[in-house]
Amino acid sequence: MGNYSLSEQDIKNNIKCNTLNGIYSVLALNLVTPFIGILAKNLGAEAYEIAMLSSFPALMSVLAMIPGSILVDQYKEKKKITGLFIFITRFFFILLALTPQLPAPYRISALIIIYSVMNFPGGLSGVSWQSFIATAIPPERRAQAFATRNKITSICGMTITLIAGQILRMYKGNSEIKIYQLFFIIAFGFALLEVYYHLRMKEPIFQENSLSTDQNSETFNNKIKQVLTHKPFVLFSLCSLLFHFGWQMGWPLFTIYQIDYLGADGTWISYLSVGNGLAGFITYPLWSKLVNKKGNNYAVILATFSIAMSPFLFAISWNLYILLVVNFFMGTAVAGISLVLFNLLLEVVPNENRTLSIALYNTLISLSAIVSPMVGAFVYETFGSIYLALITAGTFRMLGSFTFLLRYKFLTKSTTKVSNFI
Repeated sequence: MGNYSLSEQDIKNNIKCNTLNGIYSVLALNLVTPFIGILAKNLGAEAYEIAMLSSFPALMSVLAMIPGSILVDQYKEKKKITGLFIFITRFFFILLALTPQLPAPYRISALIIIYSVMNFPGGLSGVSWQSFIATAIPPERRAQAFATRNKITSICGMTITLIAGQILRMYKGNSEIKIYQLFFIIAFGFALLEVYYHLRMKEPIFQENSLSTDQNSETFNNKIKQVLTHKPFVLFSLCSLLFHFGWQMGWPLFTIYQIDYLGADGTWISYLSVGNGLAGFITYPLWSKLVNKKGNNYAVILATFSIAMSPFLFAISWNLYILLVVNFFMGTAVAGISLVLFNLLLEVVPNENRTLSIALYNTLISLSAIVSPMVGAFVYETFGSIYLALITAGTFRMLGSFTFLLRYKFLTKSTTKVSNFI
């Protein structure tokens, strides 16, 4: 990649527009994502169909991930192509809003297909945006810029979800599905502002370096082999895969338990979402302090163990008020996971082929997200017990957390041996 430069004014503009872009992105997503499951239930979705809302989007992400990275690399200037992908992804909100207008036999299938296919351009936009933002905001300014962005977007996300919940409380009943349709249309309006502020950012002008494509290139198979022989990356990926299998298994089960067993409506779903987000907002600095003091390898054990406890706590939550407390606890754990797993990934990927390594890791986790929700639904449908299904998901999560503990002991032992040798 060639040299590039941005003026101080351009950088300040990019930081401001990136924050506004994040605000409108969260406002749009929080009017859609928390309510997809309950809309599907209101349209008559069964357990397997709820699981499909987790599995099929992950399949689309898998299909988009690596080809998307190859496609994006063809564009030296990535701002416009990224904006296009974001717009296409958000346009699916309008299609989701139209699904209740279809004949009854086709509504659930259409909802699943549209929500799933949306993740193909979504996967492309994710790859493209990460590549673009790496040049739009310099590394030395990125940490502070995103800390500010995340803090503001967390508040905005909780606020819009809480407002949506209150609207649903006032208009619950026959009008509820129409409210969801209205939410999705409003979300598209926010998304247009998301795209607008993305396009307002300044992109560096690249100057080609003197190396030819042949000098820079290396066969794809050789790159894959190099990544898969990097032991720290492989060990971390295996531990994370097992943990994610159990984590993702619980997603459709939580939706089923909240709605079918505890009677949660759209208002309660918003309360639970806000409680989860509020916990993350409060405890994120605590996780940061823990990481700075003990390191990511230690913090990931506590974070994954906390997540592993949540299915068991769900199973003994006999009303929504207790579940609200449990969801707050889950929010603290999710804050830790979101911080620690990404940090660890960046620690263990090899310096060469870093982008490919991250793409392979994300593909692996997405493959798990295709299978594991269906496994959870299978256990629930086969044995007819939501409690057994929750315990099964919790057990896999515990096993994943245990592998991180074994990994920590192995790394500590190896470090001690090296220190003694020196």
